[in-house]
Amino acid sequence: MMVPAETSSKRPLTQLNHEIDEAETEAMRLEKERAADVKDARRAARRLRYYRLAHWLRRPAASFELWPMTVMLFGPLTVGVLALIAVHLPFGSYPLAFFAFLLGTVAGVGLFASLIYYPADTFLPAAIAEAEAQSRLANARLEEKLGRIADVKQRLQQLVDERRDQIASGKLQRAALLQRNWKAMRDAEWEDFLVEVCRTLGATVERTGKSGDQGVDLVVEFGPKRIAVQAKGYYHAVNSKAVQEAVAGMAHYGCNACAAITNSRFTSGAKELAASNRCTLIGESEFPDFVLGKIEL
Repeated sequence: MMVPAETSSKRPLTQLNHEIDEAETEAMRLEKERAADVKDARRAARRLRYYRLAHWLRRPAASFELWPMTVMLFGPLTVGVLALIAVHLPFGSYPLAFFAFLLGTVAGVGLFASLIYYPADTFLPAAIAEAEAQSRLANARLEEKLGRIADVKQRLQQLVDERRDQIASGKLQRAALLQRNWKAMRDAEWEDFLVEVCRTLGATVERTGKSGDQGVDLVVEFGPKRIAVQAKGYYHAVNSKAVQEAVAGMAHYGCNACAAITNSRFTSGAKELAASNRCTLIGESEFPDFVLGKIEL
């Protein structure tokens, strides 16, 4: 029985998981870059505010020659008084408040001297223009980064939703597969059933053909893993010959793993040979877990 077209067209879960990992990695990288862009934008905004404040504070100097001296006299004192009030109100200590006044005055001298004299008046217009350009550039970079982050997160959510829906759909399909009388299947019917099972699990499956198959019936690929599979729809126990055929087919078809899958059981000789050749054996006891995705080839 062939798998439905809509199931075979779905991306394998391994591919979805890989794309989700890539999207999460990209999102983390963009978030780090966004944090750096935020710092750059804030730094540019502070520089622009400083230059604009300096320009505003110096404007009266055009009509009042002594304006810079007035600012340097009253500005620091104002800062000192504000510091005194801010300390005296909660603590009620005059010595501490006086000390805050002195610190505030000294800090005010540095602040207002910088605003009045740096940069020089001749360079201030150019500095404002440059700061405005840097601020616009930093904000544009930040907006572009936020847009990319939104796109990546939207794509990541779509991938996660697709994986969740596919897992939910896959569980129903796998449960339905186990409701069929798979233990009674033989030969071609069992091989067809295994093809459907593997495709439901998200693998791509290649049939080798009935003649000259070099020991395997199917070549199953789960992402980069390529498995040579010997399908045995048996009533009696499967012997070591099936393991030998799987191992031989693995080399012939360029696979990196091999397996024998049966709806019966394996002899002790087959189990010993499989263990020494790293061949996965899935019998009637393990098959339900394989269909449910709990056992990997």
